[in-house]
Amino acid sequence: MAERPQAPAYNMEKVVQLAGDRVFLRTFLQTMAPVSFLLVILFAVIFGVLLPLLEESHMAEKRDLCRNLILVQLHYLEALHREELAGKIPPGEAKARALTRIRSLRFGEMEKDYFWILGPERTLLMHPYRPDLEGANPDTTAGPDGVLLRRLFDRIETAVSSPERRGIVDYQWQFKDDLNTLTPKTSCVALFEPWNWIVGTGVYIDDAKKSMAAWKMRFVAAGLLSIAAAGAVSLFLSLRAVLLGRKAAHAALLDRSLKEKTLELARSENQLALITQIYRNAAEGIMITDTEGRILEVNRAFTAITGYGPEEIIGKTPDMLKSDKHGPDFYRKMWDALRKDGQWSGEIWDRRKNGEAFPSRLNIFAYAGGEGKVSRYIGVYQDLTELHQSRHLLLHEVNHDGLTGLPNRFLFHDRLSLAFSRAREKQQILSVIMIGLDRFGSVNKTLGYPVGDGLLQEVGKRLAGAAAEPGAVARFGGDEFVVLLTGGDSYSSSLRTVERMFAILRNPFSVGGHSYRITASAGVTFYPRDGETPEELLQNASLSMERAKREGGNTWRLFTEDLDRKIQRRMRLESDLRRGFDAGEFHLFYQPKISLGERKTVGLEALLRWTSADGTMIPPDIFIPLAEEIGEIRALGAFALEQVCLRWVEWAARKMEIPVAVNISAKQISSESFVTGVLEIVERTGMNPYFLQLEITESAFMENPDHAREVMAKLGEKGIRFSLDDFGTGFSSLSQLRMLPISELKIDRSFMLDMENEKTRGVVSTMIHLAANLRMEVTFEGVETMEQLKKLRRLIPEGMAASIQGYIFSRPLPPERIPQFVVSELPDVF
Repeated sequence: MAERPQAPAYNMEKVVQLAGDRVFLRTFLQTMAPVSFLLVILFAVIFGVLLPLLEESHMAEKRDLCRNLILVQLHYLEALHREELAGKIPPGEAKARALTRIRSLRFGEMEKDYFWILGPERTLLMHPYRPDLEGANPDTTAGPDGVLLRRLFDRIETAVSSPERRGIVDYQWQFKDDLNTLTPKTSCVALFEPWNWIVGTGVYIDDAKKSMAAWKMRFVAAGLLSIAAAGAVSLFLSLRAVLLGRKAAHAALLDRSLKEKTLELARSENQLALITQIYRNAAEGIMITDTEGRILEVNRAFTAITGYGPEEIIGKTPDMLKSDKHGPDFYRKMWDALRKDGQWSGEIWDRRKNGEAFPSRLNIFAYAGGEGKVSRYIGVYQDLTELHQSRHLLLHEVNHDGLTGLPNRFLFHDRLSLAFSRAREKQQILSVIMIGLDRFGSVNKTLGYPVGDGLLQEVGKRLAGAAAEPGAVARFGGDEFVVLLTGGDSYSSSLRTVERMFAILRNPFSVGGHSYRITASAGVTFYPRDGETPEELLQNASLSMERAKREGGNTWRLFTEDLDRKIQRRMRLESDLRRGFDAGEFHLFYQPKISLGERKTVGLEALLRWTSADGTMIPPDIFIPLAEEIGEIRALGAFALEQVCLRWVEWAARKMEIPVAVNISAKQISSESFVTGVLEIVERTGMNPYFLQLEITESAFMENPDHAREVMAKLGEKGIRFSLDDFGTGFSSLSQLRMLPISELKIDRSFMLDMENEKTRGVVSTMIHLAANLRMEVTFEGVETMEQLKKLRRLIPEGMAASIQGYIFSRPLPPERIPQFVVSELPDVF
């Protein structure tokens, strides 16, 4: 039988070339077309919907700003008016003060925005940049100024005629530096009725439009960059697809060739020798098994791919190559296809001799002998390890910054969106920190780009090391880094991370054997306070960073200026508290507790005070919650308890044994070591526990009633008593109250301040009878006047033990004055 004519080698290469060209064109169109379509849709949404909404929102914010500024000035005028009516300032001086102050006020960009006032009888009372028009009546003023004033007055009078006596007016007005140019302006006006003044302020609409134009340019630039990036990625993917496609085409042609040669083995020894050579020297691994799955032969490529030589694997089954990455269903479907169709093709994971799992493309087909019965199975392996590595490398390059290896903008946006959804679901705080290196452009210019790149790499490493979790730091390009912090329970915890990042950035950088110092500026935003979408958080963080740079750099700023000031003040207070505790700035005052029945001092309440190094008194309602939040309350509580015990021992040595109460927070009593800590201090100082009283609030036992009862029972066995402080201000359970070993109820001072109210007196009377029925003592806090004391005495049943704390007897006193007060005669107010 004549041999089948062989196709020339160049025909195979031509087929492969044509296949590669088709793959390139198809891949490029498949990757670029959707991206282009999405970019067109995105630009349509941005310029057709988002930017108009943003411009409208921007103008609304400007008008709200004017409205708020006007309300501030109205409050100021009202205050002056009340002082004038009260006779605190001479008649007429209030208006003079108001005109002087409002004339000097400026705000906005370059302080070009100001306030003006219209007086009675349609006159311009005050205008800081047109004093020549002050006192002018628009109806009698000639020329262009008269026309402007008449239009303005008519609109303003229409606006203030509304029920709210204020409104928004749009009109044409002159620039302060160019009186010949008219430009649109929007203002808020309001009528101050006591003086019949109309106060107004506004902003130039062109200023708002200029800022929106800048945003449009940014969007255009971002779009062009996105198109260029998409094109580059599509080109890269297309080229890769061509290379892989050619390789696959080679494999397909070889597979077809092997099938043809296998069918002709019985016809020609020459053909058998040729196929044997192809089999032995093929780049793909080939394995031949019998119908029972026993391996009969493998080629050299199979040994190179798997590491198993013929002597190690012949006679065995392919099961020894299993990687355990596929379940039984995978192999069952493979054999079903072989029995039904006589072939199977797919990607499979096997394991090399060294234990390494690897991917391969496996083609299995059944060989039937002359009788048509299957006698052999032939498997052809193509090692896909390099292809998989290329895929992973490409995916990493698409999602990571090439210089620092950090996530890039695209990967960060994905992670931010996911974290945003989780934060919204769990109602957690999420923060975004935009960090820019200060004056980094000059580093590249003076030291060169290699040094600049080295600094950027080191900055990325330090920020990633300081972040709370892996992958939280990204580089957006240039000298901008962005940090995502999730799972925070407070603003302070996130800001402590920011401070930690700034601290490590201030350390010298070593690049190329030289040491360099750089600083950074950062903007911080929080969800949900500073934005309802990921894009808003990023945008506002960028604005905050720019503000930090404008203010000199080397610092961070929050998006909301008011919150920024509060947080900065709180961070300083937190640092001062820790420093002040170590420096001994905390001390105790004692307020006497007076018995109404015995008319003498029957106890003291220890009150913690903080006087900072500059002499400022920090109120307890500020530093106590702060100490609880930052974990210092237990140390402060132990300090206060120890000082009280030491002071009581000192007084006892002078024959003055008097009960002393110490306030205990809910966080202290929740500690497992609280009981042992209290008893250790009492024993070490020599304090008599029967004279120690611990005051707790309702929250101390509402969180964990069983633990609170156990703590109070153990300390009560040692003679320590408990008082319920601020009773009536929370939401106590009376069923819990009757179960707790409490000996005294302390009624909060807020009830004393409202004793004129009949309902308040009814509530106080109920609490008094509750204490009497529960056989508890009662103490009234904050009694300051004779009238309050008289009303209380009418409510207290005869013979009930009741005590008073308040300024009517004594303010809190330093410890050295207590012995004298205890023996001194009390004021005759009983």
